[in-house]
Parts: sequence; C-alpha cells; structure tokens
Amino acid sequence: MPLVILTGYPCSGLTYRANQLASLIEKHQDEVFAAAEAGAQVSLKSRYKVHVVASHDSSHPRIVYDHARTEKEARGVAYARTKRVLKRDSIVILDGMNYIKGWRYQLWCEAKAAQTTCCVVHVGTPVDQCVANNDARLRRDASKQETNPNTSDAQTSESQDTPAPDSTSTEDNEEAYPPELLNNLIFRYEEPSTHSRWDKPLFTVPWADAEPPVSDIFEALTGVVLPSTEAPTETPTASLIDALKSTTISDVASTATGTRAGGRSGISTRARIIPHQATVQAAATDSNAMYAMEKRTSAVVTAIRNFTQTYPSAQVALAQSSRRDTIAIDVPETTIPILIPAHVAMAGTTDELAAAGGILALPRLQRLRRQWISLHRSYVGRGHGSLAADQIGDAFVRFLNAEFSGAVTEAAEE
Repeated sequence: MPLVILTGYPCSGLTYRANQLASLIEKHQDEVFAAAEAGAQVSLKSRYKVHVVASHDSSHPRIVYDHARTEKEARGVAYARTKRVLKRDSIVILDGMNYIKGWRYQLWCEAKAAQTTCCVVHVGTPVDQCVANNDARLRRDASKQETNPNTSDAQTSESQDTPAPDSTSTEDNEEAYPPELLNNLIFRYEEPSTHSRWDKPLFTVPWADAEPPVSDIFEALTGVVLPSTEAPTETPTASLIDALKSTTISDVASTATGTRAGGRSGISTRARIIPHQATVQAAATDSNAMYAMEKRTSAVVTAIRNFTQTYPSAQVALAQSSRRDTIAIDVPETTIPILIPAHVAMAGTTDELAAAGGILALPRLQRLRRQWISLHRSYVGRGHGSLAADQIGDAFVRFLNAEFSGAVTEAAEE
C-alpha cells in the first residue's frame, strides 16, 4: 500500500505523468514476475494493484481553488479516496497539484499510520510551459463553444479523470484554468524540499524527460530492485499537449526496453516502517477505568482511617507494629502494606495520626489521592493504557509509601 504523491504547477502534465507512472509500474511488475518464473530470486510475493486517485471530478472542478471552503472540501474528498484504497497490496498514486506542504505532511502521516512507504514525485514543468498548456486548452474550449454554441460550459469542460493507462485515446480532455486563477495558484505553490522529512524521498521529472525514474520510485516504495531499463535516445521537444495527441500512454511505456540486472533484480531492500507518536492510534481505555481508580483509592483511604481510629496516636501505633521503627498498615486486596517510618510518624505537629497536623490527616490523604488520580489520568491520555483493576491498589500504596518516606524532608524544608 505505498503512496505516491504527485506535485507540480497547474497544467504541468500531472495527470499524464500519473497515468504514465501507473503504466510503467504495471509493465515492470510483469518483468519482475517473468524473472521469477525464469528462476531468479524475487521477494515480490504478490502483484501490486495500481490506483490513480484524481483530485478533481465533475462535482469538484478546478474552479474550487477560487474559494477556501470549496478547496477544503475537494481535498477532503481526495483524502477519503486515497485512504479508501490504501491497502497492503496496492500502490496509490495521488494525482493533483498537492501544492500545500501541510497537505503533503498530512498524507505522509496517513502513510506512516498505515505502516507503509511514501514518496513525492515533483513534475518540474516551467511556468511558461504551464501557461502555454493552459492557453491551448482555453483555445480548445473556445473552438468547441463556437462549433456548438448551445452546449453549456459544464458539458464542454471535461474532468481531470484521464483515460486509463491501456486507453488508446490521444485527445487532451483536461480542464483549463481561468488565467487569473492559474497565476494565483502558481504564486501560491509551495515547492517540495529534501529538508522536509515528509517530502522525502523526492523524485523530480523534468519537462524534457520522456519517462519518470520508475525503477528508483518502485525501489523506494517496495524495496524491490526492478530490472534496469535503457534510456530512450530521443527526448520530446514539443509541448505535452502535442505529445498527448501523437502518443498514447501505452506507446510511451513501450519505448523502454527491459533488460535484467542480474541476480539482484527483485531483491527487497525495503526498510521497516516504524510509526511515530503523531500517527500511532492511542490505546483504547476501559470505560470503567476512572470508576475503578476512584473506588480502589477510596478503599485504601478508608483502611487508613480505620487504622487511625483503632490506634489514634503515633506511639501506640509504633508499639503494636510488627516491624521495628515502622508503622505497618495492612490494606485489604493489596499485596503490600503502607509503611510509615518512625521518624516520619513523629514529625507531625501532634502525636495524633489523624488530627489536624497529623501525618495521616484526612485532608492530606484526600489531596494525595487526587494527585495520584490526576497523574494516572495524564498517563492514560498519552496512549499508554491503564492499570488493571487488581493493580490499582498496589500502585496507590506504592505512591503513598514514597510520599511518606519523604515527609521528614518536606517538614525540614518548611
């Protein structure tokens, strides 16, 4: 389920490159499996399904960029379509400008959350060429309108959904931008950078290149080294529109001559994808976790209060204690007792354990209980899970023991 994010200026040939890349990936997968049948060592266990996700359709034409609200809705649709086809056996190519770096970061996080790879392919078409491509489409639409003036603009303008890679259609049916909107989008474009981790690995396809570096892209996505291909001897000098009229995507794919690169072809070098904290889904928390904490900590406080009613003074409690110089309070349903050192028990302003100023005064016990619950709630909120019901009592008792052992230090500081 690797993700390929295309980016570039408007009218730079993004849809053409997306379908071309999909066709070339299909072709090279055929070569990998052919090498496997010939006895070569190949780690590509199953064939990837290649999906080209368009950023526009008849419901979201290119004029959505005129308003922030409609542009946000169009991005939400593209995001949902991309997430829907991100599967273990799929390669998803997101067609569109994807000109906002924050949007590319969101897509990168989605790939991270899915524990899959992601790369950015920058279609490096010059601004002048993009303007020329858009002007040609505007002239095409104007000629169609003159031919059939009764046809509405909605019927004459085609969506960005281009023919499938195996289609034989050679006509450029992409929608044109209004000139002012085109200049605005070019001005707003945020170029990808290798300094941003969400833009890496970054592959640039210049306007003059007949094909994108499909072998490098496929290796970055899957870790499988494709058979090497010979570079074409001729590069296109005409505009992309002329190329679309004279050459189909399947013809472009057939210009590359496949040759095997020895025993290394098909060997996987893909690194393991480790999701980070921003993309890891927080562990589910038991709905009764807070109730269990309140109940068990209250039971511990009640056990301490019962002990102080039986042994109200520190001297009496120390005299009956089975531990030397330590008050031990057994708490039901816990495996460890509450331990109060003798010097801590005698450090209060009064000998009465539960009286005002005593070491086991109820206001202090309630404050410690609320503090422990607050700390544990913050711990659970970070996605670390929660304690089991039978572990809450012991955890709270350990917290109290740590607090009581440091009480003499707090008294000295006061």
